[in-house]
Amino acid sequence: MRGRFRFLIAAVFMAAFVAVPSPDEEHGKPYLSYLLVREWLLAQDSPLQQWHDAQGPAVLTVLLQSSPPVEDPAEQQRRVHELQRLAEEWAMVNADPEPGKARPQLGLVVYVGNDGIRASIALPDGTESQLERTFPSRWSLLPALLAIIIAVLTQQVLIGLLLGGLAGALAFVATSQPGITPGATSVLLDGTAHFFGEAFWRRSVCEDFYLRITVFVVFLFMTVGVITRNGGVHGLVRRLQRFVRGPTSAQLSTFASGSAVFFDDYTNCLLVGTTMRPLTDSVRVAREKLAYIVDSTAAPIAGLSVFSTWVVYEMSQYRTPLTMVTKPDGTPYVETDAFTVFLDSLPFRFYSWFALALVVLVIVTRRDFGPMLKAEQRARHLNQPLAPGHKPMAAVDERVANPDERTPRRARNALIPLCVLVFGTVSLMFWQGFQAVAQDAEAMALPLGSWLREVLANAQSDVALLYASASAWVTAILLTQTQRLMPLRTTLLTSLLSTRALYMAFGILFLAWSLGHICRDLGTSFFLTAAAREAMTAAALPILLFVVAGAIAFATGTSYGTMAILLPNVVVLAHQLGTDAAFGGSPAIGGTALMLVSIGAVLEGAIFGDHCSPISDTTVLSSLGSQCDLLAHVTTQLPYALLAMTASAVCGYLPILWFGPSIWPISMAAGVLFMAAMLWILGRNASDPVDGMQTLATTSTE
Repeated sequence: MRGRFRFLIAAVFMAAFVAVPSPDEEHGKPYLSYLLVREWLLAQDSPLQQWHDAQGPAVLTVLLQSSPPVEDPAEQQRRVHELQRLAEEWAMVNADPEPGKARPQLGLVVYVGNDGIRASIALPDGTESQLERTFPSRWSLLPALLAIIIAVLTQQVLIGLLLGGLAGALAFVATSQPGITPGATSVLLDGTAHFFGEAFWRRSVCEDFYLRITVFVVFLFMTVGVITRNGGVHGLVRRLQRFVRGPTSAQLSTFASGSAVFFDDYTNCLLVGTTMRPLTDSVRVAREKLAYIVDSTAAPIAGLSVFSTWVVYEMSQYRTPLTMVTKPDGTPYVETDAFTVFLDSLPFRFYSWFALALVVLVIVTRRDFGPMLKAEQRARHLNQPLAPGHKPMAAVDERVANPDERTPRRARNALIPLCVLVFGTVSLMFWQGFQAVAQDAEAMALPLGSWLREVLANAQSDVALLYASASAWVTAILLTQTQRLMPLRTTLLTSLLSTRALYMAFGILFLAWSLGHICRDLGTSFFLTAAAREAMTAAALPILLFVVAGAIAFATGTSYGTMAILLPNVVVLAHQLGTDAAFGGSPAIGGTALMLVSIGAVLEGAIFGDHCSPISDTTVLSSLGSQCDLLAHVTTQLPYALLAMTASAVCGYLPILWFGPSIWPISMAAGVLFMAAMLWILGRNASDPVDGMQTLATTSTE
């Protein structure tokens, strides 16, 4: 990346930091108060859980005090009712209370001050659970801003993540207690301890989910190392080369493989990248292009698939508030309508559809633009899939990169372990889910499609990935030993050497997760949501939600976290605004119509921001699987993500707002045509002759 371009990117982020408005006093801070209390009461260690265990799901009686006091009684009552609903939201998700059964009454005391909030609730043992937080401020954007700017300017992602996380931890310690300003020494010591001890060690390194994903990556790379050294990968590449004649067919094969792994984005990023890389390298496809195809297929296909680890999570975020609104015929929604709402929102999932369509357009038209064009020209004309000077996320050790000349190249030695990985993951997820729902007579009586989704909802994909990858590694070893392709000592040494290059990748991954925890501590997502709330009118709501969701996902590196913040708060708001504005032509259909479009906008903005963010785990894993330089992947993919985003906004959400949701097929067609036209105008075929080959060789190393 050239120096001027790096400074331009840094300047853009600085300008965005300054331009973000602060939440206003009248509406912004009360909404921040609600978000903070909601996070507290709906957390895993919620005080409501203790009451449920002792006496059953509780009902809240709220005492709300504000400084200055709320003068409008109706507004005061609205805020109280909003807080009371949190107990119902918790109960619907965690307790499923029996109708008519007596429930304990709890007093929730909330005081909203100028700088922060204090809240308390009694516990069954006579003690009290308390919340005391300052309001998130512009400083909540600091960790992501510093991490990205330092990484872009210095080309050192690890340093950027480390310094950004430390700065955020210091800011959190300095501002976490309302009305208290600790000394500089205390901030420095406590902030450093908070980052390394809390965010990095306890909540990242010691978190079971992250550990299982890490061990899964280790087993996957050991498997790939063994099947490479025993000739399996080379045999598979030779087999595929019978059908793959050049870069276009290799990229189409990659896209098809990514589309087939529709059940989980983590599996998609690593499996498709690692298995297709030798093939794309052999036909001179840039690693940046491979990472783009992998990344732009994984999340969109998992987000749209009705049978994936995503769909259940997405539905869980709006299932409870859905019961607070009505259908066009006036009847109330029930929780079981969540999947119907998901299906009805699919036509408005513009970014995922356009991202997938753009991958196909780029491959079929053979046209690239921006930094990706330079990367593809370098690969085609200089036979450099990876630019000289770039650092892949996990470079292959030369001692395991190629098999011995006497080792036979047998494709089955790669195919069998990979099939064990894929089918083992699916089978284990199915078995886990089945075991969980087998005792539920209502779940077992559901129609097949609903039953499968219930099974997926109760599966633990990270556990399935761990056991399946370990099984694939053992299978690779057994195949190697039974055919006497390598001594056992050499096989085990090959496995060990295959993991040596993962240390830097794991450092980046764990620091990215830690940075996300710091952003959550500072309330980054809350600040951005509250800052945009005043502009949320029916005429602009979907576009605004799309942009806000993208900004939150970009700043925090998580699409799941973005959905968790926005979706529960969007359903009622969008339904009310759509009804009042008669969106779509009448008040009867307006609420449901705007709600569906808004749900789609939040989901798509989250995926878009996650795609663009260098601190996103899927961005890191895509680079890891493709063995591509992380920043090279981000900078080459960004123009394509922005093109799909522009098509979503200009051809998708704006026409929907002007002419109504029924024109979505025209919006889809217009978006695809718009992207095709932009590729034709801006793009070039990387295989065409390039003037100044020496210049190309020079720029490829920058």
